[in-house]
Amino acid sequence: MKKATLEKVQARLGDYIATSAKHPILILRDGEPVAMLVGLNRKDHPTPIKLRQVLKRAWKDYEQHGGIPHEEFWGALAKEGKGSRFRRS
Repeated sequence: MKKATLEKVQARLGDYIATSAKHPILILRDGEPVAMLVGLNRKDHPTPIKLRQVLKRAWKDYEQHGGIPHEEFWGALAKEGKGSRFRRS
């Protein structure tokens, strides 16, 4: 797995997307992991079935119920993560 800072990924997103087809990329902010970029069109190494199933379920749920407003999402996440080291900056 490769690692990159959020700033580098933002500056060269296209390059990182192309690279993610071969290797997942762990994205760091202030040295802490905040996200992972995983390519979905990998012909030589197909996406693990579990990830595909999760993405399918998430998309189906979104199509049926729609999304939630930005602030509602972050508010719910903040309630779940009270005391957690993972907080919105």
